[in-house]
Amino acid sequence: MTPPPILSTRQERIVEILRATPSIGTVELAQRLGVSGETVRRDLQALADEGIVQKFHGGVSLHRDVQESPFQLRLRSNVAIKRRLARQVSALLPDGASLVLDNSSTACFIAEALAERRGLTVATPSLEVARTLAQGGERHTVMLPGGTLRSSDLTLAGANAVRFATQLHPDYLVVSVASLSSRGGCLDFDPFEVEFKQAVCLHAGTVIVVADSSKFEAPGLITSLPWDQVQVLVTDQTLPAALLNATQKVRVVVVGSAAQA
Repeated sequence: MTPPPILSTRQERIVEILRATPSIGTVELAQRLGVSGETVRRDLQALADEGIVQKFHGGVSLHRDVQESPFQLRLRSNVAIKRRLARQVSALLPDGASLVLDNSSTACFIAEALAERRGLTVATPSLEVARTLAQGGERHTVMLPGGTLRSSDLTLAGANAVRFATQLHPDYLVVSVASLSSRGGCLDFDPFEVEFKQAVCLHAGTVIVVADSSKFEAPGLITSLPWDQVQVLVTDQTLPAALLNATQKVRVVVVGSAAQA
């Protein structure tokens, strides 16, 4: 069986842009990424070879199967960076803490980093996150809401899950988002995910947002968390000027490369 492809940061950004835009011209895509047309064409050819995108004259769109199952694609995107960010998050959490992890692919890597820790109480709407934590045996207490199982990403969603979120008072809320925006705060696309994060945020002690540099000013639709509700941002590169200005009251933790770590 052929192993799934590992995407570069730029290739993942292309996929994120195509998730927000059904199709896009190659020239416009190169402009949005700030790279040459030749560089974009190489990336698109690699993505097409893997069956992730389908090209047409002058443009590109996501392959239909990828549009229906983006979560598994995100689980194999930017893996090395997400693991470094996850290790940093684990280092920020004290023994015995209670926390909520969202249903993002980044949360799965954080759960992987936490699996060998002990004594944490973790609530999550994600069966994938819960499964990863359960691999550590009885090291942690894991709590799941009621709700309707969303098969695309194994998330327990719906009104019961949001009601569960409103009752939580965790020491930490740890989430990833679709975009870090200097104008809109932390942005997402999915209304349930936004509602879940906002409900937990009301009673969380510390809100930690974890997102790599591909999320800087990336596409996003709904403000899930304004910057004045975020205490810590964990990322992999120094923020650009506009984001630095927007996050002046946020503790920004920049994780170095593997060579620097």
